[in-house]
Amino acid sequence: MLDPVQQGIAAEFRGASLGDPRRSDRLVRLAESMSHKPDASFPKALVTAELEAAYRFFNNVGVKPAGILEPHVCRTLDRMSAEAVTLVVHDSSIISFNSEGYREGLTLSRGEKQQFLLHCSLAVAGDGSRKPHGVLAASYHVPVRTADKLLQDRWADHVRDVHALGLAAASVVHVMDREADDYEVLDLLSGLNGRFVIRVQHNRKLANDGRLRETLGRAQARAERLVPLSRRSAASSGPKQRSIHPAREGRTARLAISSASLVVPRPRTAVHALSEALALNVVRVWEPDPPEGETPVEWLLYTSEPIETIEDILRVVDWYRARWTIEEYFKALKSGCALEKRQLGDLHALTNALALFIPIAWQLLLLKSQARERPAAPACDVLTADELQVLRAAARKPLPDQPTIQDAVLAIAALGGHLKHNGAPGWQTLASGYEKLRLLLAGWNLRHNAEAGTLAPARDQS
Repeated sequence: MLDPVQQGIAAEFRGASLGDPRRSDRLVRLAESMSHKPDASFPKALVTAELEAAYRFFNNVGVKPAGILEPHVCRTLDRMSAEAVTLVVHDSSIISFNSEGYREGLTLSRGEKQQFLLHCSLAVAGDGSRKPHGVLAASYHVPVRTADKLLQDRWADHVRDVHALGLAAASVVHVMDREADDYEVLDLLSGLNGRFVIRVQHNRKLANDGRLRETLGRAQARAERLVPLSRRSAASSGPKQRSIHPAREGRTARLAISSASLVVPRPRTAVHALSEALALNVVRVWEPDPPEGETPVEWLLYTSEPIETIEDILRVVDWYRARWTIEEYFKALKSGCALEKRQLGDLHALTNALALFIPIAWQLLLLKSQARERPAAPACDVLTADELQVLRAAARKPLPDQPTIQDAVLAIAALGGHLKHNGAPGWQTLASGYEKLRLLLAGWNLRHNAEAGTLAPARDQS
């Protein structure tokens, strides 16, 4: 059986339960068209009849994001089935739209932008390759910030959604950033026998009356690790975010790592938690000697995983480091698929469009992330045989007889105008190059079908 990646983007949408087979067929056709031009506007990517059909589709009250995503979730589970352990990385991103026109159902923010919050659960291989398998759950939230606990519930809700898919608890490790440091989330995971790595935010009181950070600060380093840190601009969303994510120059950091087993009592605010106390393992990662003027790196990580050996604690650190994959995924959605430039009139239509782009962004992420993590792996791991054949004919420079993923991604990016000496390709040049590759492939298929006498008749787009 072909791997779903080798079946093309249509496999991520085929069989969607949308209440009418015609809607399901239209979804597949729309996905194929937009995967050819993921960063193009709908009017530029679609002919007039297709465009009208697309707008009707997105606005149809019978079409829901969950129905659009259902086949992709199934394909994602298929890809996960070959893995002993899969990381499910949970995170949120604010989707912002400029002020041209009013979009019903969105939150108005500073600068006259309108927003909603996207929360995703992305399945990533746990074998060190960080290969993205796809999205298992996505939810949409308005307002994007709120003082009550309703928005915080999304972390626990996604844990439940993932476990409701029938996955064995031992096969999944939930990875979350500091916003998920919530006693009720930890309690839920413990009650489900769930595995997790969650970054610490709060300096919690411990059962022995000490505090978490002070206790971990006294623990001796058990291991060291050299880790490349990318350059980072200061966060633009307020002083709190700038203090959490300060600007830094790129460097290779020498990190020390320690661990401890602690008991955290239930805080009074955790009214829905069942456990009076939780026994948790904690791993601390810190930079003892940062360069002058740079903020030292420090992570504290709650985990369900054993911490007896150095190998154990290094595995926890590496699993948390795989969290960057979902940050790249959000960039694929926003830049590679131009999500925030979509001109649709309300939250319903926008979230339907987002559900369409979630698998397309995964396909872009697969290309780019594997070029970074597995550059020497064969290109056939991420491209179909037809795509490789067309790329070989269209590439600016000849591809090797046995091209690697890196060879293929650089050749695709070159189609989009990327120059090799400019460093790694960005999302827009990669999307533009992939658009050209898909258009060339469409022409190649048309000629092949015409020569074989199997050219399909024109379809009614109404």
